[in-house]
This record gives sequence, C-alpha cells and structure tokens, in this order.
Amino acid sequence: MSGLIFEDKQRHLVLHRSSNYTTQFVEFLQRIVWGSGGVRYTMHNVADTLNRLKNPHFFTLMEEGKLVAVTTLNHKTLCLSGKTYPAFYSYGIAVDPSKRGLGFGTLLAEQGLQYGLSQLGKKGLFYGYIEASNTASLKTITKVGRKSIGQCHALFISRLQPVDHPQLQNLNPTMKDQLVNLLGKQYANHALTDFDQSVQVDDYYIMKQGDEICAGLQCQRHQLTTKLMPGASGLVLVKVLPVIPVLRRLFPDRNLSFLTFGNIYFKNGMEVQIFSLMEALLARNRMNFAMIYMDKRSPVFQRLAKVGKFGILHPLIDVPVHVMGFFKGFSDTGIADVYRQPLYISMNDPV
Repeated sequence: MSGLIFEDKQRHLVLHRSSNYTTQFVEFLQRIVWGSGGVRYTMHNVADTLNRLKNPHFFTLMEEGKLVAVTTLNHKTLCLSGKTYPAFYSYGIAVDPSKRGLGFGTLLAEQGLQYGLSQLGKKGLFYGYIEASNTASLKTITKVGRKSIGQCHALFISRLQPVDHPQLQNLNPTMKDQLVNLLGKQYANHALTDFDQSVQVDDYYIMKQGDEICAGLQCQRHQLTTKLMPGASGLVLVKVLPVIPVLRRLFPDRNLSFLTFGNIYFKNGMEVQIFSLMEALLARNRMNFAMIYMDKRSPVFQRLAKVGKFGILHPLIDVPVHVMGFFKGFSDTGIADVYRQPLYISMNDPV
C-alpha cells in the first residue's frame, strides 16, 4: 500500500509513503555516511534492520524522478507512566550528499511528523534518536518542534578472547510471558518500554535456576565501516589498533562487526552473570565487541556500572544520544512525568 504525501510541482518534488521498501531504498541507505560531529560510518545489512520493524512506513522523496532523500517510521505502542499509548518511531532521515543544504531533510522531518501525528489519534508520542554530536540533524529535528526528552548512551563492551558459558540457552517460547512479566517489573519506572513487542524468542538467551529465569538478554548482529572517529579514542581505534598484530584482527579495514544487547534482565546479585552471558554470546558469534544503549539514570544501568565488567576498550566509546520527542494530547504534568523517568531503549528501535 502506498500513497502521495507531498508534491511541489514547481520544484519537481514528490514524496511517497509505502508499506514496503525497494532495493533502491536499501542501496541508498547503505551509501549514506552517517554522523556529523562525532563518529562517521556506513551501515551494512540495512535490509535486516528494516525487516525488524513490525509496522513500517517508508518515505521516499523524488526530484525529477530521482531518489534524493528517504526516512522510515514504525507504528507501535509503548508504555509511558504506567499506561500504553500509540507511538511512531522515526528512523534514519537520509539525504543524498549532493542535495544537502536544499531543505530536503527538513521537508522529510516536517512531513513525517505531520503524517505520524495524523495517525496517532487523540494521544500519543512521535520520537526518535539523534546522536548529541550530530548538530545538523538536531537542528533539523528541533526546527519542526521535536524536543529532547532525555539521553541514552551507546556503551562499548569488549572481550579480546571471549569465553562461552555452558548455562546459556535460548528462551523457550513457553517462557516468553514469564520473561515479559519479569522485564516489566524490573523496568516498571522507565518510560518507552514495549516488551510484548520487542522480545523475540529466536534472539533471546537466558540462564536458569531450576525453572526460574535468573538472567537473560536479547542480541542482534551489526556491521559498520568507520569513516571518521575524532578525538583520542578515534585515534586509538582507527590508527593504533590496526597496526598492533594481536588486535589487528579485531578491526580489519575499519570494519566493525558487533552485537547489540538489549532487554537485559537479571535478578538481584546476578549482575556478574549478565556479563558472562554477554561474553558467551560474543564467543558463539565469534565477535569481540558489543553495544548496549542505556539511560544512565536507570537503576538497572547503575547496578551494571558497579560491577564494571565492560572490558578494556569501554572507556573509548560512550556516545550520548538524544531521544527527540513530540507529545500529542499530553498535559504539561503528563509530559513532566515522562521527563522524570529514565528512558528505555527498545530492541524494536534501530539506533
């Protein structure tokens, strides 16, 4: 299903929305160099990322029949202050480099927001993530009325020689409801949770004590090619690691293969074990790096930080990311309640 969203005949611009992406859409995203003031990179396996979206809306902007910009929305539900609301997650406004500065990014941001708000009903949230260092994208998003409702951080986990763990096992489908309930209790005071949608049995791994889940996490595979990493940490990762024989294999040709961990659950006292599960998944996937995205206000993050087993490369990458939102139908008091809560970063939301 597709439809015309916007047309400017004088500028020969046409914006369409579709429920399906094309090969051209994916290839366009894979050519884009992401980031601005911080790390700059290209993405691999874009189709896998798009396929994880449950109810996607793909927007394509054409100029004289040529694709010049794209963005994606995902229609979902999430929990705010203990209640469930409809939401749109906004992912990846991308503009052809030769067309930047012409207002196409702002046009997509405006039209995407208008479309999302029109589909939300009386009350809901439109939101997405922007790296704090990406000043150009932040300026564009702020211009159309979206505001930062908090920050999460992209945190690095590394193991040079990861070791498997014999107790690591896939989540049995019959235990999904139990897990969703456990996650709901652990993150009860967080905003933006969506465990009923984001927990995927095929990607979720647990450790048990008898019939009880005592620790678990979900993982996804990713690959980036770095183009620029400024600062001292970038110098180490891009210039130093590749010339050290022992570490060269970890970062070949600036390609970084890694896992993303999320929907992290652990009983009190099992903080060390969750790092053992992370290491085991790195071992089974023959990888050395992983990322987690967490709000540092979260008690869950603070418990993990006390253990501090992130790995020797952890200090090199700590990327702050703004959660940029637009509330529809919420009172000032309701919005203030959300601002006070630590934010949860869903495995359903590609960052």
